[in-house]
Amino acid sequence: APTVAPTTTKPDPLAGVPPYAIGESVMLGAAPQLQAGGVQVNAAVSRQGRNVAEVIGQLRAAGQLGRTVVVQTGTNGSVSDETLDMIMSFLPSKDTPNVVFLTVRAPRGWIADNNVRIARLPERYPNVTVLDWAAESQAISGELAADGYHLRTSRAKQFYANLIFDAIGRPDLKK
Repeated sequence: APTVAPTTTKPDPLAGVPPYAIGESVMLGAAPQLQAGGVQVNAAVSRQGRNVAEVIGQLRAAGQLGRTVVVQTGTNGSVSDETLDMIMSFLPSKDTPNVVFLTVRAPRGWIADNNVRIARLPERYPNVTVLDWAAESQAISGELAADGYHLRTSRAKQFYANLIFDAIGRPDLKK
């Protein structure tokens, strides 16, 4: 009788890595709510698009990014297609099949153009979906800070986190 070699499947080193959210001060406002759902957060005040790209590159090089990554950039300045492409160069489909980009909201001249560029990402990157924060946040406008875009109340922070939980396919994390 012929002998059959045992089949071994290598464990997926990325399977156990929790979702990671990288962004700006808006995301920073909901960091506790996201972390309560098991999402790792790296967000900072006044972070620019190129800084977001650098952080994502560093996290990828350190092996800290798994199958799901959430990105919010564009509130603090214009984000070019080149910068978005740089971000995506660190998030290839084979490693990161679930990339969620949030649109941005702020009374700034560059917001509309950034949102157009973000909305077009799925045309070039099949692993990208877009969460339209600019539109969704209208539902909680009264819960935002006086500047019209930062998260002021605990309800606003949980609303933001819940949208992300839905977008990453984890509605079970919603509160």
